[in-house]
Amino acid sequence: MGLFVAAVIGTSAGAMTPQAATASVPEIRKLALVDMQKVLNDTKQGKKARTKLEKSSEAKSKKLEQKRATLEQEMAKLEGKSGAALASAQEDLQRKYLELQQMYMQLQQDLAVQEGELLEQIYKNSQGIVTGLAKEYGVDLVLIRDQTTVLYAQGGLDITDELVKRYDAKYQ
Repeated sequence: MGLFVAAVIGTSAGAMTPQAATASVPEIRKLALVDMQKVLNDTKQGKKARTKLEKSSEAKSKKLEQKRATLEQEMAKLEGKSGAALASAQEDLQRKYLELQQMYMQLQQDLAVQEGELLEQIYKNSQGIVTGLAKEYGVDLVLIRDQTTVLYAQGGLDITDELVKRYDAKYQ
């Protein structure tokens, strides 16, 4: 039995040598960068969507502010109450305060979903244009420029401005 285990271990260990795992990786000759935040901010579609998001946010914030102001007015009325009336009013205010918190959380969630949908649409639309630019410029790899991923790059590698120009021409 010991010979069998040694034979199995020897066979499986031999299959895992570095030579067996070597794969052919193509050489990257030329790469480019795209700043998707700039695409979002500078394209006509991005600006229009951002304005729509801001208006939606303002409208929802006004409604939230009105509810908060009403709640504060009702809190001020508590001073004249006592006993069962005070307890009932406090309970009602607690319920309204929870509703206000839920409304605020829903507002934040709605805005995050809307912004995510906007980003996804612009990203999808940009992919085809970037593919065309990469072929045109003979680029092997296009990276998204972000402070956390690209610390330094020569200026000529960024194709964002050309992407914005072509994006606006294609998606009006």
